Amino acid sequence: MTASGTATRRRVALALAALLIAAAALAADAPPADVSHGKVLYLRHCIACHGTRAWGDGPREIPAIAGQHPAYLSEQLTRFASGERPGSAVHGPAMHDTLKATDVNRPAAIRDLAAYLALAPAAPGADQGEGRALALGRSVYLRSCSSCHGEDGLGRDGGTPRIAAQHYRYLLSRLREFAAVHGAGAAAPVTSAGEQQALADYISRLPASR
Repeated sequence: MTASGTATRRRVALALAALLIAAAALAADAPPADVSHGKVLYLRHCIACHGTRAWGDGPREIPAIAGQHPAYLSEQLTRFASGERPGSAVHGPAMHDTLKATDVNRPAAIRDLAAYLALAPAAPGADQGEGRALALGRSVYLRSCSSCHGEDGLGRDGGTPRIAAQHYRYLLSRLREFAAVHGAGAAAPVTSAGEQQALADYISRLPASR
């Protein structure tokens, strides 16, 4: 590599480091989330679909979001608000319309809503499949999912969601969407219908907490 190329890479590295430091400083200065305000926002905008306890609706493919990691919630709510995440044909438009509201389409409000949901008790159980291929589901899970979501499916705060005890039909719809978008190009893809059903059924039966 030439000297000019090395210098350019150093300048880019320094610029990125400066941005990271600035972001950390902003995060440190950010006020703590207002959980009570988050509850108000939830009751105003989300309860009709996700229910009084944010446990979702399995048959309607509405996910349980109580007890989810706050960083993941904030990220996905922001993506819905911006239109980056389209959502399903059935529920995506409702999510986008909800998050256009001026009282919720703000970083602080989204942070408050995510904090409230993260502290809400997770659902004790989920809508499940027929339980016919759980051994296959476990095998597929350990091969394709556990490296990110953990063997327990609880994920980790920072962007990897908890998927344990999520509703079977919602999980299945997300797996089908993922397969349609990524296909064989994804790492350890789950593209067959049988594997998708077995995997969704297995995950739905994982405990919501340790």
